[in-house]
Amino acid sequence: MIKQATIVGSGLAGPLLSIFLAKKYNISVSMYERNSDIRKATSYSGRSINLALSERGINALKHAGVYDSNLRRSLIPMYGRMIHDNEGNQSFQPYGTKKSHFINSVSRSEINKILITKAESTKKVKINFSKKCTNIDFKTNNLFINKQKKAYEGPVFGADGYRSSISKKIANKLIYKDIKHGYKELTIKSKNNDFRIDPNALHIWPRKDMMIIALPNNDRTFTCTLFMRKHGENSFETLQNKSQIFDFFNKNFTDIIDLIPNIDKYIANNPLGNLISLDARNWSYKDKACLIGDSAHAIVPFYGQGMNASFEDCIKICNIIDENKDWESVFNIFSKSRKIETDAISDLALKNYNTMKKDVLDKIYLEKYKLGFQLYGMFPNYFIPEYIMVSFTNIPYNKVKERSDIQDKILDTILSYEKPPKREVLETIIKENLSYMNDEKNC
Repeated sequence: MIKQATIVGSGLAGPLLSIFLAKKYNISVSMYERNSDIRKATSYSGRSINLALSERGINALKHAGVYDSNLRRSLIPMYGRMIHDNEGNQSFQPYGTKKSHFINSVSRSEINKILITKAESTKKVKINFSKKCTNIDFKTNNLFINKQKKAYEGPVFGADGYRSSISKKIANKLIYKDIKHGYKELTIKSKNNDFRIDPNALHIWPRKDMMIIALPNNDRTFTCTLFMRKHGENSFETLQNKSQIFDFFNKNFTDIIDLIPNIDKYIANNPLGNLISLDARNWSYKDKACLIGDSAHAIVPFYGQGMNASFEDCIKICNIIDENKDWESVFNIFSKSRKIETDAISDLALKNYNTMKKDVLDKIYLEKYKLGFQLYGMFPNYFIPEYIMVSFTNIPYNKVKERSDIQDKILDTILSYEKPPKREVLETIIKENLSYMNDEKNC
């Protein structure tokens, strides 16, 4: 393999991949980033959406030698959902049953800064900032950077997000799925230099057709995100002035006003973000280019897996590089095998939006949620709740989806009994439908 590569995009997948290429394969990497160096930036876009780092992402960071004390200091553990109902009551729903079952709130900008600094520290990665790539010419091996041709060497990895210029060139067909809901970010400020609400939970205000979530920050603030329709009843288009904004929040999120008294300023001034997933039908072109991260499989944020899936891409492609000697084979295998997995998490993420904004208040959902944990305790190598499989194991997403569908039917079957079945009956139901999982974290 040639010992040079080019990466377009220095968001999250790009710099992590460059670290692997540099350290593991001694490949020199040229990276092009359309934005200026985030480490020197002072402005804020209002579109960050705090990220949730969990097992898949942590596993990739550990393999890259990035998961060190500096990175861990930027993380805040969240052990479950804190549900806020319309009367202001709170109830806690744990993510799992073990002490290790927590996800981590992390600032997108902070983890991005850590990654690009680590990439540069390899001495084999050159990041060129304020260099926007708009096209690629595979015949002449040129990128179009800032409207000028720039020759590239080695394969090109498109890591430039869901509007990727590389994906537009090689994907054959790009399908953007807009769920017609949008989001705006809000902030719960600290009080007396302390958190206003529990920092070790992901807070959710579920309201069936909309919701607010809140994730903690290290400065003791919370980044909140309001998700709802962009148009129609109970939508962003109905919030046009201060009176409309406060009427809306008094009706739907009363306790939020106490936490964010100037909420009208955030709604009026912060941009409205779109919630779009991407289905790129083709991820690679010969031995010349391959898509990775959001440029291949952008998903909605409701499972907290966008970053984790992108980081996992890096592990997956390295495993394939280890077994193959040419880039075309690597790209073909990666594209075909990984797309099946990321299609599954895209579906699961969309489904989890309904769970977060509606199902967490539903009696039947809560019964199944509780029973799922009980079965996991009794048969931990067979019945593994969906959230645990997604967030705390490395089981391929498509296998998670398949098993989750089976497990949902098992829960329905068990709950249909007039009396709780005996253990031997439960064991028969489960072992007839689910295969044994030897080591859940490393599957």
